[in-house]
Amino acid sequence: MWIAWLLFVPICAAATARKVSPEASPNTRLMDNILSYMQEDASACDNYFEHACGKYAARHIDDPFTEITQMLDHRVNQKLVQLMAELHQGSQAPGFNESSVEAKVLRFYLNCRDAPQSSRGTEKYLRRAPPDEGLTWPQFSHRGTPWPEDQFKWLKTLGHLHRYGLSNVLVDVLVGPNFQNSSEFVLTLSMPSFKGEAHHLPSFVNTLATLRVMGVPSNSVKPLARKIRSLERTVLVLAESQDDDDSQFLSVDQLRRVTGQDWQGFVELVVGHSITPDFRVQVENLPYLNALKRLMNSTDAQTLVHYIMTRFVLYLLEDTMDSNEPIECIKDMRRSMGLASNLVYKERFLDPPGTLPQYTQQVMEVFEQLRRQFLLQIEENRLGLTGEQNRIIAMKARDIVVNIGNMPRGLDLRSFVSRHYADLVFPSANLDYSREHLKVLEFRTRKKMEQLDHPLPSADEYFYLADPDTAMSSSPYYLVNQNTIIVPHGSLQEPFFVPDSHGVFKYSLLGFVLAHELIHSVDTTGLLFDSHGNFHDVGPEILNSPRFEAGLQCMKRSKTPYLDERIADIAGLELAYSAYFQNTKDGNYSDFTNIPPQQIFFLNLAQFFCGDGDPNNFVDHDNDQMRLQQMLNGFAPFHRAFGCQSRFQSEKCQLW
Repeated sequence: MWIAWLLFVPICAAATARKVSPEASPNTRLMDNILSYMQEDASACDNYFEHACGKYAARHIDDPFTEITQMLDHRVNQKLVQLMAELHQGSQAPGFNESSVEAKVLRFYLNCRDAPQSSRGTEKYLRRAPPDEGLTWPQFSHRGTPWPEDQFKWLKTLGHLHRYGLSNVLVDVLVGPNFQNSSEFVLTLSMPSFKGEAHHLPSFVNTLATLRVMGVPSNSVKPLARKIRSLERTVLVLAESQDDDDSQFLSVDQLRRVTGQDWQGFVELVVGHSITPDFRVQVENLPYLNALKRLMNSTDAQTLVHYIMTRFVLYLLEDTMDSNEPIECIKDMRRSMGLASNLVYKERFLDPPGTLPQYTQQVMEVFEQLRRQFLLQIEENRLGLTGEQNRIIAMKARDIVVNIGNMPRGLDLRSFVSRHYADLVFPSANLDYSREHLKVLEFRTRKKMEQLDHPLPSADEYFYLADPDTAMSSSPYYLVNQNTIIVPHGSLQEPFFVPDSHGVFKYSLLGFVLAHELIHSVDTTGLLFDSHGNFHDVGPEILNSPRFEAGLQCMKRSKTPYLDERIADIAGLELAYSAYFQNTKDGNYSDFTNIPPQQIFFLNLAQFFCGDGDPNNFVDHDNDQMRLQQMLNGFAPFHRAFGCQSRFQSEKCQLW
């Protein structure tokens, strides 16, 4: 019974919230939840976000989340705090397996929660991760002894620090499928990106503060801050001026001869073992790598080592929640040990008899209906594609895999996860956060590098080595190189998904998100890859077709830097709506409310976008209010549902 309570706990939080009885039927609870957010006196036709979401902020004023996916994450985190307490108690009993997956996630969690604050210090990290063997960072040189600049080799230092996952500093290093042969993984070297806040130095004031906490002498802080910021600006200009989209495969020996740098030694440090001179890497922006050597040769060692050190420290700070609060330590655990966290969550909260199989079956029923509807749209051929182009797109849609929980499907999960973490061993000594954080970073990086030595797993054996932010998110996402949609376990919670609810709720929220991710397989990026993750010629042909270009121009009338997301929103809404109302038996009736199913669809759809966050804080998407408005512009079923007759004249942007 307590599992049922956890799954169906009402989300009322503020005093102004509508009371939703946990004993009520799923449909009643979901309907009451929707109504509690509505601002009835706001016009659905003039401002639908305000109409559907106007009371969201008041209702969640005291909650630590600003929208639905954060709420789902928060609930997962709360459950895992409870589970860690149970495991901690169980670990005191005789027979507790200290080498089990549970023991390892518990150890990491307790280390975050209970380790002395002093063990989190920046100096602790830097002393444990020096720039090279036998070389310290400059501020740790013995007093009166000059730092040996002649021993510092910048490329070797980057290789050493990459073992902890540091990348995108002067040189970017990625491991991913070969776009020409997706059955193998390749190592890619390219110029760094400066797009995100974590990809460059912070403000001058924050740069000063970072240098100070690293122990740089106070009289050197300001001059060094100016020098390293100037160096980064120069690298940025260099990257922009030498930008070259061409990529090529070169052996490390060929790359050495072209650039004059010891890339074999660098790659050996990165992959963790010796390689031969003919080891192939994929090189992007070769002109940048050539120009970078000249810049490095003209930069003094002190500036260069302090720049790398500062970026390393900022990376370490970015990789931790920097708190010993239980729920923050759960986030640390999920981001650092994602596969283990997924397993223990599944076994504790989704393994009561029939629970996960029932949930999986219903999710897949929704997705299969979406897929069938999308295949019908492809067959209708709005874009006027050739028969071959249509065949390739249909094949890709048929081959999409849905992975529930980001776990391999065809293996014994406990055995698989235990093997995955077999070489992650925490010392039984005192708790020390920086020591064990660095150990986990090394482990994560090693697992990524090991992909180079193995072929791409089959669909049944595949799981995604997610980046930290993705690992602790409950939002579904599409992997273009694997043609796979990942549905995290955290998605299987109310109100996002309720197994026994009316179909209108399933298709308008979970169904819309699944449709959105399905459409990513045929957006301007997805079209470049076939169903196996390889580049193909058909995609560019479709992108350049007249009707596709016209659809894109329509979507660009309201400017956005996130065109693929707008495509997925607009086409995903149409797909989810038509999949439900054209193909399901309960589409036009309900016995739990007098509100028409068409209105319920759009009201429940809005739950994905309701929130009270800063509009400037959205990552890789337009803000939610803008997204909702752009989706509904010109969408005739919405205007009919709410009687917005004048809006019928609006042009509806269409692709598929």
